[in-house]
Amino acid sequence: MSQIALPLDTAITAQDDHYIVTLSNAGAHDQLQNWQDWPNLTAILIGDHAAGKSVMAQQFERDSGGYVVDDAAVMQDDDLFHLWNRARQEQKPLLLVSSKPVPAWGVDLPDLKSRLAASLLIEIGPPDEAMIAGLFQKYFGSRGLSISEDALSYLGKRMERSYRDVQLLSQSMDKLAIERKRPITRAIAKEALERHQMSGDEPETVSQAAQNDEKLNG
Repeated sequence: MSQIALPLDTAITAQDDHYIVTLSNAGAHDQLQNWQDWPNLTAILIGDHAAGKSVMAQQFERDSGGYVVDDAAVMQDDDLFHLWNRARQEQKPLLLVSSKPVPAWGVDLPDLKSRLAASLLIEIGPPDEAMIAGLFQKYFGSRGLSISEDALSYLGKRMERSYRDVQLLSQSMDKLAIERKRPITRAIAKEALERHQMSGDEPETVSQAAQNDEKLNG
């Protein structure tokens, strides 16, 4: 299996090509698995940065043998239109992935607009508490570290529920734990969250992470 079903109280260690499934993305996960039911065999996957869109799309591509456009918003209208026609001729599913809603793509070609409007829209919602816990566990597990259940509970109830904040806080707690030579406990989590809420400054590594923003849940 290439996804991890995560109860809130379960610690995980994930491989890089795995993604976490909770209530926040279970609908999207199910729709990607049931691609045979898509209207015109075409769907549009929308979600925030680091929400796991790319790794979910890669799994879909392996399972279905279909076509995937990972950043459909930047693709030229004519190229996207021709790919849509090619997929239809070959009876293969087509998945268009983007962090932007379709109206923000700036599509001008009328025929392409109508095809996009007729496609299934699949949306990944904000992370729920179980997703946040799983992403923290995954981040630190990949570094051979662990985060306490107390810290997970503290953050899950107080932090903004966004993939970006999970990314920033993971890096901040990592740095604090190294500096203090301490495990990642509630005290470390509290300090990282307070610093984040007060300053809004991003760790230096965030700009690098943004270049590959699907690594968090992927």
